[in-house]
Amino acid sequence: MKAYLSLISKAVSQHKQAFLLVSFGFTVIYYIGLLALTMLRFGEIPNYVVFHDVFHVYGLIFEGTPALMDTIPIIMGEPWFETGYKNPNYYGVATWSYMLIPPKMLLVILMGGLLGIFTSLVMYSRSISCQLKSEKKLFAVAGISSTFISLTSATLTWVVCCATPSWVVALAMLGMSASLALWLEPIGDLLTFGGLFLMVWIIFYQLKKLLTFTEQLPKAG
Repeated sequence: MKAYLSLISKAVSQHKQAFLLVSFGFTVIYYIGLLALTMLRFGEIPNYVVFHDVFHVYGLIFEGTPALMDTIPIIMGEPWFETGYKNPNYYGVATWSYMLIPPKMLLVILMGGLLGIFTSLVMYSRSISCQLKSEKKLFAVAGISSTFISLTSATLTWVVCCATPSWVVALAMLGMSASLALWLEPIGDLLTFGGLFLMVWIIFYQLKKLLTFTEQLPKAG
């Protein structure tokens, strides 16, 4: 494990710009893209913005929820930021909303970091003439992994689907029936863990191949 961490550190330090660009770029593009696609889907520009007083809300939740096991999931689902469109023809009810919820944001940031490490390792392997034969497949797996995380980290609401932020709302917005989307909601955690597992697996696969190659370099000389 120490050798793997050392290799990651070396790859990231040598390709720091690429690591930062991919890591932060993924997170920023994801959230900007999610809002932009939602606006395009409904053809509406957000007409309200709310920065929630989360610490006050957290206090109310602790006071009003007897069981700690119930408190934690409620707190984790509280948004810090919200924007959307309130339809004046329906008493100002938000027909759709876009939210930033910390646990979901952490998942996106984590995926960005993993993609950054993956990119750094690819560039490092090329710099030492160790291009992996299965590199195209690794990129495909990385794409699938990031798709899983991107989909299940979406925190949108739509009155047609449900009143709570959920990844299945994105499915409904894409044309899936609301009933089918809600039926698929329980597999969200499976997709999330599956996406993270795949990303970690291809990173370890890269590390194993790189470590084997670097250990053979002295013998080849």
